[in-house]
Amino acid sequence: MIPTPPAGTVPGNASGGASADRLLLDLAVSDVRQHVYCPRIPYFRLGARLPHRYVTGAMQEGILEHQRTEALEQRRGLRAYGLSDGERSFDVRLRSERLALGGRLDMLISRSSEAIPVEFKNTRAALGLHHKYQLAAYALLAEEQLARPARRAFVYFIPLKHAQVVEITSAVRAYTKRVLNAIRASVAGEQMPDGTRILERCRVCEFLPYCNDRW
Repeated sequence: MIPTPPAGTVPGNASGGASADRLLLDLAVSDVRQHVYCPRIPYFRLGARLPHRYVTGAMQEGILEHQRTEALEQRRGLRAYGLSDGERSFDVRLRSERLALGGRLDMLISRSSEAIPVEFKNTRAALGLHHKYQLAAYALLAEEQLARPARRAFVYFIPLKHAQVVEITSAVRAYTKRVLNAIRASVAGEQMPDGTRILERCRVCEFLPYCNDRW
């Protein structure tokens, strides 16, 4: 049973399309990434309140690689991103009360005309949709916090030393907001959503024992 929103909920407001007395479930940008990867993951954590391994061994190694990359980035220019100017900030906390959404971004490039979120990824694999919409969520937060548009974002692939641009289009923005609504609807309705159709992901998922319909 999930009779009340968990601690950390924030009120919606008129600009967000919510009535003044409506509470929005507070979400993290990582919830967006996880929902696109498999909608059941944020449901298990937020709805079913199952224990969650926040930092695995692989994740710890990824954190260390992020720290090494951040140290290197502070000595580099912006050529990898095709930019001639911009001020970089690292490990940036972003927050929108209107969206009831927050997260910590690896790097934010601030220019006079735009805000550009950057995420470091310690992988050689191609950009996944879950990472794309994670960046879109950061873009929504960055442009609200900096009061300037975020029309693009970058993924920096650490092993490849390569930055890939992600265009933050109106369609991408709309889908990201639908993801936020879908997470909240599944939690509020106590309805476990369908899992990912990519079964390979299930083999290493910590929540697999709770998905007895996968095999």
